[in-house]
Amino acid sequence: MIGERASSTIREAELRIRDLVAEAAASGDYGMVTSLVRVASSLSGLAELAEGRVASVGGASLSSGEESKHQSRTSRALAAARKKSRKVDYPRFESSCDRLVKIGWSKRERTEYVHKVPLEGVNAVIDRVLGLGNGGRTFTIEDLLPVKLGSGGDELPGYQVYICVAWLRAIGALERHGRAGYSIRSADVKATADEAWKVLQILQQSKHQRASDREAA
Repeated sequence: MIGERASSTIREAELRIRDLVAEAAASGDYGMVTSLVRVASSLSGLAELAEGRVASVGGASLSSGEESKHQSRTSRALAAARKKSRKVDYPRFESSCDRLVKIGWSKRERTEYVHKVPLEGVNAVIDRVLGLGNGGRTFTIEDLLPVKLGSGGDELPGYQVYICVAWLRAIGALERHGRAGYSIRSADVKATADEAWKVLQILQQSKHQRASDREAA
């Protein structure tokens, strides 16, 4: 059926676009990430529209042979996407609700490990960075410590401060100068961090959508 073929073609295109989203994020091209996610979302809507036309016009479910063929194509596309997604660099960063997630690779254990930092902690580190790095001054992570959370006086654990600095460096907000420490690279650290955080949230939504697509395939 034409509607089925249209839907399948659109879904495969959506999967390829979502692969490009991951590539753009890895290269730090966050503007492209946002654009590609919008394209993927539009394709998803078009696929649903095509599927709806199949239901309303055809008035019948797919035959077992057609359904098997459709699932086979989808499975191949998903397998290719999974294979490609394994080729990643570490560390990489994601968001989970209101937490910054760092995913690293343990050479000793030969497996991934995950550390999380609350968004409140990320913002606290940014405030410290702005205070110490104003005017192009160089600072070390030791200079940042301790990082206080709110007015309660609680301190952000040191390893979480390191994670925040690594993320700020990854998004281009900070520049490292060897043992001398770090300096502010972005003209507006807060704006850069806010935009990068939005991208992480978009990527997380895209990840959930892909998981839903796999379950539905």
